[in-house]
Amino acid sequence: EYLRALRPLQDGVPPRDFAQISQIVEDGLGDGRTLSDVFLEFEERPIGAASIAQAHRAVLRPNRPDEPPERVIVKVQYPEVSRLFQADLANLELATRLFAPENIEVAKALRKRHENELDFRKEARNLEECARHMREFGMEPERVRIPRVRNETGICSENVLVMEYLEGISLSDAIGLE
Repeated sequence: EYLRALRPLQDGVPPRDFAQISQIVEDGLGDGRTLSDVFLEFEERPIGAASIAQAHRAVLRPNRPDEPPERVIVKVQYPEVSRLFQADLANLELATRLFAPENIEVAKALRKRHENELDFRKEARNLEECARHMREFGMEPERVRIPRVRNETGICSENVLVMEYLEGISLSDAIGLE
């Protein structure tokens, strides 16, 4: 029931225009490189579009001539998301101070959690830490597979996250198989 109710937030949002998405990626590079400088291929149609970002398949250019090209996923956050979340969370804190001041710490914790989730550099660090812990416990890659962050050439930014592409089915589809 919950999965059905929340699915539109996960993958039921119309995708953004590709020109806007490519501009976000190129702005994140910050050094004048273009998509074609970094990627051999970049699919214009996203494989998923959600409430804060959309994801595109791409092929990363090798760093060295002896390396093969690598299939990746490029997750691109919409530019207004952070500003809108900040406004919503500020309003939540104000309402909490006025009507339920005993819960202000909950509102502040919620703000902190969302600020962390809206910075894809932090998400990249979290993925790397999670994979390291899973390896330490013998879970990764045998039982669980965490995508590797691909940031060797500085492609990841606050609004762009590049990860290795893993074939599979979505978590909601896997849960539906049970």
